[in-house]
Order: sequence, then C-alpha cells, then structure tokens
Amino acid sequence: MTIPRSGRIKCLVLYLRTYILLVFIFFSFSFLSCLLPDKPIRKNIERSVPFFEGISEYPEPMITGKKHGLDYFTDGMILNMIYTSDNREPLKSALLGRSRQQAGPYTTQVNQLKYSIANNNLKPNVEYARYWHGNTFFYRFFFLFTEYNELKWLIYFITSLLLVTFTIVLYRNMGGPMTTALMAGLFFVNIYPMQFSMHLSPVLIVAIISCLVLSYKFKNKPDAIPLVFFITGAVVSYFDLLTAPLLTLGLPMLLWVSLVTKNNLKSFRHSLYQLLQFGVLWALAYLATWGIKWIITWPFIDYDLFGDVKNQILLRSASVENSRISAIVINFNQLPLVIINLILIILIFLSAFHFNSKGIKAALLYLSVAVLPFIWFIGTANQSYYHFWFTYRILGITVGGVFLAIISLISRDEFSGNRVNRWIKSKFSSTKPSW
Repeated sequence: MTIPRSGRIKCLVLYLRTYILLVFIFFSFSFLSCLLPDKPIRKNIERSVPFFEGISEYPEPMITGKKHGLDYFTDGMILNMIYTSDNREPLKSALLGRSRQQAGPYTTQVNQLKYSIANNNLKPNVEYARYWHGNTFFYRFFFLFTEYNELKWLIYFITSLLLVTFTIVLYRNMGGPMTTALMAGLFFVNIYPMQFSMHLSPVLIVAIISCLVLSYKFKNKPDAIPLVFFITGAVVSYFDLLTAPLLTLGLPMLLWVSLVTKNNLKSFRHSLYQLLQFGVLWALAYLATWGIKWIITWPFIDYDLFGDVKNQILLRSASVENSRISAIVINFNQLPLVIINLILIILIFLSAFHFNSKGIKAALLYLSVAVLPFIWFIGTANQSYYHFWFTYRILGITVGGVFLAIISLISRDEFSGNRVNRWIKSKFSSTKPSW
C-alpha cells in the first residue's frame, strides 16, 4: 500500500519537529547542569579522589579479566570535566567538554584530576568537543549531594531496579523461556560492571527504558513504535561515548519481534521491512544528533573541529592490520563460549525432536537482529578492536537472538502442563486392584 504524499510530508514534519525538540532538550539539560553551584560539586569530587589512590585504571575487583573490570580511566576523565565545569561560563562548559590536564608523559586520570583540583584557578587546557557528554551532565547533578563511591552504589541501585522491572515486563509479554533467553544474552556479556560506571551505565539505562516504552506503546499506540526507535537513537547519541550503543537498538528489536510473532500480526516480509525501518530511523537519529553537536559547537572553538572529527571517524572505522575480521574475533572471544555452546546443543537437540514449524518466521527474524553486532564491528573495526572490553557487550544481542531463535523452533506444547498430565494419567491410571 502506497502512502499518500500528504501522509509522507506529515510524517517527515513529525520526525523533524521531534528531532529539533530533542536537540533543544539536550542542549538545555547540558546548560542547566553547568549552572549548578560549583562549590558543593567540587567538594564532593575532592572527597572522591582517595577512592582512586593505589588502584589501577582498569581494576578487576571480583573476576580476573579486563572484560570483568571497571573503567576508572574514563570515569576519572568524566570527573575532571565535571570539576572543570564553570557556572560562570555555562555555554562553553556545556559545549566544549573542557578539563585541565598536566603536560608531559601520561600517568593516570586520577593524577590529572588531582592536577585540575590543585590548579582550579587556571583556564581549562583540554577540550573534548566531539561528543555531547550527556553522561557528564547527568551525573553532575548527583555530585551536589554525594561522592563517587556512593554514586557507584546509586547507579547499581537504579540499574538493578530497571533490570527487575525489565524482567517482569519481559515475562508478562514473552513468557518464561523467552525471558530467560533474552536475559541470558545480557548476563553472558557481563553487564554487571556497567552498573558501577558513569561511563558505561547510560547505555544500559537507555536500552531498558526504551524496551519498557516500546512494550507500552505496542499495546496502546503501535503506530508510535518507529518514533520510539528514532528517539532512542538520539538519546543514546547524547549520553554515550561510543561504548555499546547498539544495545539500545538490538534489545528493543528482539522484544518487538517477540511481541509481533506471538500475536502473529504481520507477515515475515513486512516484519523484516519494519526491522529495517527501525534500524534506519535509529541510525539516522544517532548520526544526526552527533552531527548537530559539531555544528552547534563550531563557532565557540578555536581549532579545526571538523578536521578532528574527520580524523577520528577515519581512525575508528579503519581496519586493524588490513583486516576487519580481527575486530569480530577479539570481541567474540570475550564470550563464555563453552557454556553458551552447551546450552545451544541442548536447545538444538530439543528443537530437533520437538520441532515447531510455526516458529520458523520468528526464528529468522531473531537471527536477522542477531547479526547486527557483526555489522557494527566491521564498520567500527579499530574502535571495536582496541576497546573490546566494552564493545563486546553488544554481542548480548547475538546471544539473546540466537537463543530466542532456537527456542522458537521448539514445540512448547510438548512440555505443557496439560500434555504432561495426560501422559501421567495414561501411564499410571488403570483399573482398581482386586485386593
């Protein structure tokens, strides 16, 4: 069915107005954050410094391995930017990502923070203007009343509540096996370090909230779902520093596939087209929100911002040793492959003996979403290779998608309560004994 020209124009206007409104909200939020009183914020950051003393920038407090580690390098940089923000210059503080850093050989971010504290009368000498730094401005509010160690607990508390809510919503919409499959995808990529990080937590928070909104819209206003993906792409572009933003696309997609196939609402072709539409809208919003930041910032900066952006894009998207496959390999090898393969063997065995032909459409849709991380790794090979310990987490989409696909091919009627009850009655019910 062809959409009338007037309908296309109306749709375009809606997305354009939404985009302009989002950019206004992002800028206003950053600006408002920079107007907060500096004194209590800086005092709490100064109280935070001892927690970093004598600790690696990538500590592994519980399980050995960088993929299990915390990221004090980037959190230290964020603390420096929060500390350097000046409510006497809110516009520059909101746009330029300023900090103070000591010249000479690099030591650690905590040493740079200590330098910034000791020399807070000096002008900022480093600008990190490529990003919106929404995470910096969001967590700046928390430093009005707390320090870093307590903030980590607050992030853990907020993300835990969201995960519990997310699990309940998934269970109500997808049932037990599907919920377990999707959540397993997240746990197999070790989301728990994200729950203690200013750097990593925004992606997890945005992904879960997006899924919750999608679930609500699916029941109440399904026509608004494409707009949900558009808004999600813009929001994660504002908050994220190119960590694992694809989670905010892949997780809502997997949930949408489950909802659509459960209710058998659309054909395979139409469902695949809609997934493509969601992906295009998300990517368009993500890139447009990033791009408008450079345009807004350009008049206030005294170096070639667009040249810097161009160089970084070329660097982050470049191959590693003439290969893009190496980015896939190093990220894929972060998964607990032995455990995942054992689960896959069991699921494949069950699907072979209890095959559900009606689940083929759902399985193919899940698998089409599961390939997204590999497209991302190929497109951002350099970034994904050298920052594998946080980029690999988008493979939660792949693991969850593959689990969901195979479970879709298992006839659950074989394991239903009625079937089991009938089997028990047939085996153990007989005529009464004669004694």
